[in-house]
Amino acid sequence: MPLIFAIFPLLFIEALTFWAVASWLGVGWALLLLFALMALGLVSAFVEMQRVGRLAAAQRISAGRLAGDYGLLTAGAILAGTPGIASSVVGLFLIFPPTRSLARRMLAAKLVKSIENLGVRSFEATNANRSTTSYGSFVDPEGQRSDEPAGEVIEESEIEEWTRNIRPEDFGGDSTGGKPGDRE
Repeated sequence: MPLIFAIFPLLFIEALTFWAVASWLGVGWALLLLFALMALGLVSAFVEMQRVGRLAAAQRISAGRLAGDYGLLTAGAILAGTPGIASSVVGLFLIFPPTRSLARRMLAAKLVKSIENLGVRSFEATNANRSTTSYGSFVDPEGQRSDEPAGEVIEESEIEEWTRNIRPEDFGGDSTGGKPGDRE
C-alpha cells in the first residue's frame, strides 16, 4: 500500500508534464523529446561514470566524493532511463557535474545533520545523559593510602571453621523452619 502512495504522485507528475509539453509542442514532438531525453541521460551517465572512474584511478578525487558521485550518477541514470520527461530532467540534473556537485553538497549537509541528530537522540536515550548517584567509595576516607586494609580481614581458616559448624540459628531464625526475624 505505501508503494502506491509513492508511485501515484510520480505517475501524475509525469502525465501532467507530458500533457503540458504535448499541448505546447504537439504529441509527436513530445514523444521525440521524451525519447531524446532518455537517450541523452543514459549516454551522459555512461560518459560521466567513465570520467569519474578515470579521476579516481588517477587519485584526483577522494573516496568519499567518488562514492557520492557514483551514487548520484546511478540515481541520475535510473531517473533518466525511466520513461517520462520530468524524471529524465531530474536525472540529467544529477548527471551533469555542476548540478551534481550542488546535489552532493545539499545531501552531505542533510546527512551530517541527520547523523548528529541520531547521536543526540542516542545520548538522550542512554544513561549517559542522566545524573548518577554515588553510594560510597572504596578508598580511605582520609585519602591516605596504607598497606593494611581498613576493615577486618577474615582468614580462610575462619571461614572453613564457621561453615563446618553452621546452624540455622546463626542466621537469626529458629530451627523450626521459620523465616529469620519471625518472633512470636
